[in-house]
Amino acid sequence: MSTQDQNQPRTPLWARPGPAVRQPRFTREQIAKAAIAIADAEGFAALSMRRLADELGAGTMTLYHYVPSKQDLLALMNDEILGELAGPDTGPGTGPDAGPGTGPGTGWRDALARFGRGLRAISEHRPWVITVLGSKDIGPNGMRALERVLASLAGTPFDAAEKLELIALISYYVAGYTTQAAPAEQPGEEWINGVAAFVTSRLETGEFPHIQQLLDGGDAEAFVRRLDTQTAGDEQFERGLTRILDGIEAELGRRWPARDTS
Repeated sequence: MSTQDQNQPRTPLWARPGPAVRQPRFTREQIAKAAIAIADAEGFAALSMRRLADELGAGTMTLYHYVPSKQDLLALMNDEILGELAGPDTGPGTGPDAGPGTGPGTGWRDALARFGRGLRAISEHRPWVITVLGSKDIGPNGMRALERVLASLAGTPFDAAEKLELIALISYYVAGYTTQAAPAEQPGEEWINGVAAFVTSRLETGEFPHIQQLLDGGDAEAFVRRLDTQTAGDEQFERGLTRILDGIEAELGRRWPARDTS
């Protein structure tokens, strides 16, 4: 990446105009889509300015004219991905086509649940996306996505800071769940047997009665296999999301006991 990354203060991408040329060869959207395509096909680690320039048929220095730093590239990718969450740009409004949860009548709970499921759907087939969504730059798609979730909380007693905290809470849950549930190399029988033998030896000391109870009369090998299969999946995700939403609803009930909090 360019030396600007380390030596110069960085102005947010969306606060800067595009390249100062009459007819830019590439749009920001084209660059973002090409970068995402590389990450999808070859993995996020394969993405570099040189590789992206090759994909676009441009020189690396030419590409720096459009995207001066790696942070800028991540910001472009972040906003392009959030466009999937925000949906089509229908302009301002609160009608049924304006996105998920666009008003108090829509139901804050359903809107936050859809937000969480939408984030998971985006990141589930792209394990690398959590890295990109960590970008602090907020672009046009990011603003639309945020606006539509905030609209669902408009009729609640939460203040501005608390609304952002709730959105962050759902986002962090999805990020953590997706990271832990990401496909990984399946352990071999030798590894499973080795872990089971270790667990068995430790349980025999009597120091871990609660883990012993988890085995429920089964052997340690079955326990090790369950750890890998019973902590990730659609049902587990939904149960976790429901518990978070139940907590938010309980807080609403304490503040607003006379109102329907759903």
